[in-house]
Amino acid sequence: MLVGLKQLGQKAALTTALRKIKHTKNRQISQAFSHTYLVGAIIILILSPIALLTDRKPLKS
Repeated sequence: MLVGLKQLGQKAALTTALRKIKHTKNRQISQAFSHTYLVGAIIILILSPIALLTDRKPLKS
């Protein structure tokens, strides 16, 4: 009887710990993607004016 109660307590603790780990992992993955998109946006924002200056001028015949 006592062993069964201990196992139920362990199961509850393990379930809670795994839920916290899953939540933390999902939050960290979301932050990583957010930072990736932010870095990409900054690169595009900085390089867009440079791209406008690289247009070829028409050849004069």
